[in-house]
Amino acid sequence: MCFIQDCDPVDMQVSAEGQTLFVKLESGEMVLQSILEICSEKNIISGSIELGIGMLKDFEIGYFNGKEYEKLTVKENAELLSFHGSIAQNDPRLHIHVAIARRNHTVIGGHLFSATADPLVEMQIRVFNSIKLKRELNKKSGLTELAVG
Repeated sequence: MCFIQDCDPVDMQVSAEGQTLFVKLESGEMVLQSILEICSEKNIISGSIELGIGMLKDFEIGYFNGKEYEKLTVKENAELLSFHGSIAQNDPRLHIHVAIARRNHTVIGGHLFSATADPLVEMQIRVFNSIKLKRELNKKSGLTELAVG
């Protein structure tokens, strides 16, 4: 990872203002791994991914049917229409949903499991200082859910 003032043009770019980070991923960068790297380097404990645009390839999304995820893997490039989620202090650290347009103008979406930027992804991350997000098992639903503190 590099910061905007000293970046090689093929590397991720990150710039911060207050509690907001703007990130640009280049072609070939793994989206989720890049966010986790930013969280580690910037010591982000809790936050939200407020927006994202660009294009993805080799991505896997899922639909939760109430018991498990029904996954779909797509190898082709697709336009990123919506990209948002939460960053928690414990695993799973990221919970991100996407809506993606395919070449034929159909839209698919769901929980993001993996993705590669191609040619780029631009995103905005909001860092929380006093809000502490963590994931806990909800005995009623049986799911590991976000707990806001």
